[in-house]
Amino acid sequence: MILLYHGVIPNDSPVERLCVGQALTQMAFERHVKWLVSRYRIVSLEEYLEDKRKEAPRYGGPIALTFDDGFNSTFQCVFPFLVESNLPAAIFVSTGHLDGGELLWFSYLKALCFENLYPEVHVNSRIFPLRTLKQRKQSWVSLCALAKSSGSLIKFCKKMAETYPLPLEIQALYGGMTNKQVQQAVESGIIELGAHTVTHPYLAQISEADQKREIEMSQCVLGELSGKPIRYFAYPGGDYTRVTAKLVQAARFDASFAVISNNIAPDPFYEIERIGIYSPSLLKLKLKTLGITHWARQFGLRVG
Repeated sequence: MILLYHGVIPNDSPVERLCVGQALTQMAFERHVKWLVSRYRIVSLEEYLEDKRKEAPRYGGPIALTFDDGFNSTFQCVFPFLVESNLPAAIFVSTGHLDGGELLWFSYLKALCFENLYPEVHVNSRIFPLRTLKQRKQSWVSLCALAKSSGSLIKFCKKMAETYPLPLEIQALYGGMTNKQVQQAVESGIIELGAHTVTHPYLAQISEADQKREIEMSQCVLGELSGKPIRYFAYPGGDYTRVTAKLVQAARFDASFAVISNNIAPDPFYEIERIGIYSPSLLKLKLKTLGITHWARQFGLRVG
């Protein structure tokens, strides 16, 4: 089983940063991993895939840990613990927000909605109030939907940022890993870096040429920064088509990772499923490792 985490943030973070984006506190993450270590063998992606090629994955078998996006805060929170515990993991990095680059589109919207910067925002003659936590949650959902339907997530958020800029200190909270952290990951010997596009678009919504650019450029940039071959790719948001999978395979990645497999890739190693961990609840983690997500998916439920 491959587990998928996203944001891991400091324990003293305000509650707003836990509302969206699948964020867990450092304490919750460490509690998860300590429980996993007591019952399962934690392996690298490479070892997991070697086992998968030999036999079908089984529940109760080894577990691989993966993180999507490559946030600075996540790296700060999990890296020392993983190194101290000598536990392998893979981080799938969107390269556009590395080392002070532009925030990923959803990171901008999170900060805009939850950092108490503006009482409301105006988009396309609509008003999105941000005064209460309930309003912020509702506006976050609505703004994400608007961005997705705009035709270009990135352009939508860039245009918004012209009217509603974020202070540098807030941008830093939501930014990507630094180049130094990339080197630390490589030098640790336990962290595998994988590509996750440049700007984190939904790949199925953009042209084949743009998909190719996002896939290959992220591989190239991360390879140059790390000095290592980038062997694995993860689809942002688990969104991909048969064409996407072919492009990843043509870029000579060894494997790519979805959330829920669409069973459309020419090779099943280019749509490997993962189990999303979005809650601090230890009970939910236990149920997922026991296979509840797998069985739900077998009955057609799109469970992440």
